[in-house]
Amino acid sequence: MSTTEEAGPKGGPGEPGDSLPRMSFGDHLEELRKRLFRSLLAVMLAVGAMLPFKEAVTAVFMTPYRQMWDMYFIGHCEDWDEKVEAAGGVDGFESELTRETAEFLIRYKDSILDRTFPIEQVPRIENTGMCRLPYSLKSTDPLSDFWIFMAASFLFALLLASPIVLWQAWAFLAAGLYPHERMVVYKYVPFSLGLFVAGMLFSFYWVVPYGQFFLAKLMLLGWVDPFWAVNSYFRFLFMLTAALSLVFQLPLVMLALQKVGIVSHDMMRKNWRMVILIMFAGSAMLTPPDPITQLLMAGPMVILYILGLILTARATKKQLAKMKDGVA
Repeated sequence: MSTTEEAGPKGGPGEPGDSLPRMSFGDHLEELRKRLFRSLLAVMLAVGAMLPFKEAVTAVFMTPYRQMWDMYFIGHCEDWDEKVEAAGGVDGFESELTRETAEFLIRYKDSILDRTFPIEQVPRIENTGMCRLPYSLKSTDPLSDFWIFMAASFLFALLLASPIVLWQAWAFLAAGLYPHERMVVYKYVPFSLGLFVAGMLFSFYWVVPYGQFFLAKLMLLGWVDPFWAVNSYFRFLFMLTAALSLVFQLPLVMLALQKVGIVSHDMMRKNWRMVILIMFAGSAMLTPPDPITQLLMAGPMVILYILGLILTARATKKQLAKMKDGVA
């Protein structure tokens, strides 16, 4: 990067001692091209590293579905345990088909849940075991599974290459920032990335499995047969995970709104009851109808709001202190 002239008097606006190099438009384009090339190269190499591991990649994005299916299957087995107990044992069933189902579930429940059940015998879970929720996702056309694997590989590659991509983006942007602006980035970007990852993990291991479970329990089996396509499932997984990752930026959004003067800390603090009520109402609609699940769903949102209030309170105190120093 060529650096010849300075962009004005030394110190810059409001910061004595700050100075920025001036680059031509062509220099900016060349620098951007270089950074983009390195980022794309890192992502492509990461995608290439993913391709030989189709089973591992599939197992990762199937994890929420497996969690949901296990919960559904455990409930299915508990229903059959009650039927067996009411009949006085397996022999109490008059129908041979019913006895076969009960015996199958009793014999193979543990091996199905710990994934040691023979994979070639999986259709028996739905047929003999009478579990209408499919154990495996369906491919609606010959290319569905392939394209979903490629999409998953690309997303995992982005995560794998993210340190290089973020460093290249920072190297390009940092050249145009004053030192005090860089300090803002150093202060808030790691916090934002941490919240983003927390939201992603929360959605992946909690919201997606329980959201699917709730929707599956709403189905009137016999009237509606579940048909879980791999492309529809992956879209559901991606949209919810991306949405929750953004929702977890709530504390920083609150801080930004407070700093630009759109909403004050006092206003956010005074309306906390209404905000929490909305959070719990939303969790009641998105989770199974039990108080424990609703509390665990709404809890992180409440914690994020409280964290946002703490950040806005500290920012307000700093602003007041600066105003007092200016008056003094």
